[in-house]
Amino acid sequence: MKKRIVLLLVMSLLAFVSCSKKGAVETTVQKYMKHLEKKEFQPAWDMLDEESQKIVGREEFLKEGKNVGLLSSFLKLHNPKLNGDATQAVVTTEYTGQKVAMNKLKEAKITFYTNKIGDGWKINMRDKIEEIKRQRKEDAIEIPINDELLKTAQQLKDKIAVTNLRNGEVTFSNGLSQYMMDGTVKNNTDKALSYIGVLVKFMDEKEEKVLFDKTFFITYTRQIQEIYPLKAGKEKNFIIPGYDAGDIDGNWTGKLQWEVYAVKIATPSEMITIDDLKLPKK
Repeated sequence: MKKRIVLLLVMSLLAFVSCSKKGAVETTVQKYMKHLEKKEFQPAWDMLDEESQKIVGREEFLKEGKNVGLLSSFLKLHNPKLNGDATQAVVTTEYTGQKVAMNKLKEAKITFYTNKIGDGWKINMRDKIEEIKRQRKEDAIEIPINDELLKTAQQLKDKIAVTNLRNGEVTFSNGLSQYMMDGTVKNNTDKALSYIGVLVKFMDEKEEKVLFDKTFFITYTRQIQEIYPLKAGKEKNFIIPGYDAGDIDGNWTGKLQWEVYAVKIATPSEMITIDDLKLPKK
């Protein structure tokens, strides 16, 4: 009899803990949605986990956030579903009221993912992260570096500012890690640039020996994907995720040197946008 009572107590305690965690998850998602609905984007951004902030970035987050904010009043949250060790949870939704017909559209589905970080929960933009990774894999290209690109870089590199360039190993909440590079590039020339390649040198601690070097194209043009040349006077942030640092020989401690190495001036045809052509967007 005592064993049965103890078992019932344990089961009740586990059920209480599970309900408590589900309640915390639901509260987190509701708070996130409320921020977006009120266009309080900075507090909503702060509720994202590190993986989402690194890979999705502020620009894409704002696009997604504005969309969710407009639809949030029509969303009904389902009960959170926790994984086995209660460190991740998924909250599915359904549309109500005027938007109920959108439940039939697979692409309109909105699902919230959360990760347990410390004593609280963070939002993970899993669907957007997977979309970005898939797109970047499809977009992965090798841009031939010819004499023309090298010559143009020598002429213009003093007017192309690459700042805040960083590279290092990032460990996410799911325990996985990868090398990532990010920074900012500004075009101070009087021409639009369709390609900007930066030669990055991974240096030893004393910055005397090059352990590894590689050219990364931080600006490139893909009009069908609405990626256009960097116009004169404009700047943008860039990120290169999932970089394989296995070729670095030696004890690299994060020291970098870099220079603008390959540049292409945009042609008139590269400046044409999808809107100019009135083509359907991808």
